[in-house]
Amino acid sequence: MNCGADVLDRLRQQQGKYREIADIVSSQRSVFASLDVDAILGLIERKRAILADIERLEAELAPAKADWANVRSSFSPEESRQIQATLDGTQQVLRELVRLEDEGRALLKTRGNGPSEAVNEQMQNRRARGAYGAR
Repeated sequence: MNCGADVLDRLRQQQGKYREIADIVSSQRSVFASLDVDAILGLIERKRAILADIERLEAELAPAKADWANVRSSFSPEESRQIQATLDGTQQVLRELVRLEDEGRALLKTRGNGPSEAVNEQMQNRRARGAYGAR
């Protein structure tokens, strides 16, 4: 995948996935506050699925990144500009994502261990039911 359009497409898809995670993290606060275990587990599953998509995109980009100097020299000036803008935008999304995650952790920490214990217990109960095929 050395074509600038292919690289740009994958980078934009990856940025979109990071935005999806940021949206989920933004919505976490109300879900954690409600202590809706099913909703919390749903958020975790959505994040896990999106992260799998990001890993797939990263694997597709790996050959281009491994030979970035040569690959980059094949881009047109417009492709180079768009790719750099996409990379810059992704960095901004990642900074926002880290900030949101830090805020979420701080919120949970201030609430004490009660909610996390309840969530852990529910998760263990689900795993046990799942191990025996019960739902």
